[in-house]
Amino acid sequence: MINNDINDITENKLILLFILDKIQIPITNTQLTEIVIKDELMNYFILQQYLSELINTSQIKVYEERGKQLYKLTPQGKQTLSYFVNRVPLSTREKILKSILEKKKEFKKSAEVISNYFPQIDNGYLVECKIVENKVPLIELRITVGTKEQAKHVCKHWKNNYEKIYNEIISSLMLDKNNQSQTKSL
Repeated sequence: MINNDINDITENKLILLFILDKIQIPITNTQLTEIVIKDELMNYFILQQYLSELINTSQIKVYEERGKQLYKLTPQGKQTLSYFVNRVPLSTREKILKSILEKKKEFKKSAEVISNYFPQIDNGYLVECKIVENKVPLIELRITVGTKEQAKHVCKHWKNNYEKIYNEIISSLMLDKNNQSQTKSL
């Protein structure tokens, strides 16, 4: 019985890591709960307990942005998942992937992705890239490029990869002092 309980605990924690890995965007507790409860993967109280434990062991990072607490898989959590993902039954992984596809569409509907470019007086082009969620800008990025072709490329790349770019920017900005000192020594 104890061994079975340990297997359930491990599987449930891996399920949470799997969800955060596959959704590929920081999500709120409510959004994570919706996925878990919809698929009846675990109850609310167990979810909250395991989420807290995964945060305490640095498998998941929680941070605040625009008054919302967001959860994101850490590199350590990603590594743990890569070792043990097969302990989550294939049927459960497939169910989660289906739910994530549906939920990501909902999350994206509330977010608007914008990219435009404008000629500058000094022969360059100003490129503006934004993500606006519920009429509030999550990120606004302005860069200058040399040619119209480069401006078009940046706009296209932003529209096709905004989630990844946004996550990379946020990850870079959220580095703690220990990670920064390690990066400087490289």
